[in-house]
Amino acid sequence: MVAEDNKIKYGFVVLHYMAYEMTVECVANLLQCFKNDNIKIAIVDNASSNGSGRQLADFYKDNNKIDVLLNPKNEGFARGNNFGYRYLKENYSPEYMIVMNNDVLIEQQNFLTKIEQIYRKTKFAVLGPDIYCPAVKKHQNPAHLKGFEKREVQQLYNTISKYCVHPAFYYYKKETFGKLKQKILKRPQNVDTIDHSKAMENVVLHGACYIFSINFMKQRTDCFCPDTFLYMEEDILHYECMISGLKILYSPEIRVKHLEDVSTNVSVKSGYKKFKMKNREMERSIAIFLRLISKEGEDT
Repeated sequence: MVAEDNKIKYGFVVLHYMAYEMTVECVANLLQCFKNDNIKIAIVDNASSNGSGRQLADFYKDNNKIDVLLNPKNEGFARGNNFGYRYLKENYSPEYMIVMNNDVLIEQQNFLTKIEQIYRKTKFAVLGPDIYCPAVKKHQNPAHLKGFEKREVQQLYNTISKYCVHPAFYYYKKETFGKLKQKILKRPQNVDTIDHSKAMENVVLHGACYIFSINFMKQRTDCFCPDTFLYMEEDILHYECMISGLKILYSPEIRVKHLEDVSTNVSVKSGYKKFKMKNREMERSIAIFLRLISKEGEDT
C-alpha cells in the first residue's frame, strides 16, 4: 500500500542507454512542460557502459521529481521499461503512466490535461499520441491498423531467419524489415496511407510513447512482455490487450516529437553491424510472439 502523501497523478518512465545529452534534453523538456503538475520521472539506465547512468544519478540527486534507477545489466527495451513501470506503480501509485523513449519530446502544454479528458470519455487502457518524426517528415502513429495473424507471424519468422543466416546478402540488397512486412502482409503498412487526424480504437501503436491508464495498471504487473530484448513489443502488446479486453486508443489530440533511434545509433555505429543486430533480435522476438499466439490457440 502506497502512503497517500507519496501518491502521484502522472508517472513518466524514460529509458536511458548511453545517450546522456538526449536524456537530459528529454527530462528538461518534461520538467519545463509540467513544472506545476503532480509528476514523478523514473529514468531507467540500462547499464550504460559509458557511465552516463551514474552521471544522471548525480545530476538529478537533488531533484525530488526525478528518481534515477541503475539497472545492473542491459535488459533491453521491454524489461528496462518494465523496471521503471513497476517501480513507479509500487512506490507512487500513479493514475497515468507515460512510458517514452529518451528521444521523445513533448511540446504540448496541455498534454496531461488532454490525457485525463480523453480517459473520462473513453476509459482507455492504452493511449497513443500523434508521433511526428521531423527527420523523415512522417507521422508514425498508428503503426498499423490491425495486428498480425498467426500465419503472418510464422511467415515473418521464416523470412527473418534467412536474413540472419545470410546477413551480407540481404544487407547489400537493402532488404529492410519494413519491406519484409509489406511483402508478407500484402496490405499497406506505410503510415502515409493512414489518416492520423482521426481517433482510432484497437490499432497497433508505435512504441516510442505509450500512456497507460489505471485500467491497464490494475491488470498488468509489467507494461511489456518481459521475454523480448528488442523489437515486436508493440505488436505483442496489441495482441495481449486484445486477448485481455483492454482498450487501445490512438488520439491526435495529444502530440509528441520523435527524434528516433538515438540510443541504438550511439551504441551501434556501423550500418552492417546495426542490420545484423536488428535482425538477430527481431528473429528472437518474433519467435516469442509465435509461441505466445500458438499457446493461446492451444488454450482456447
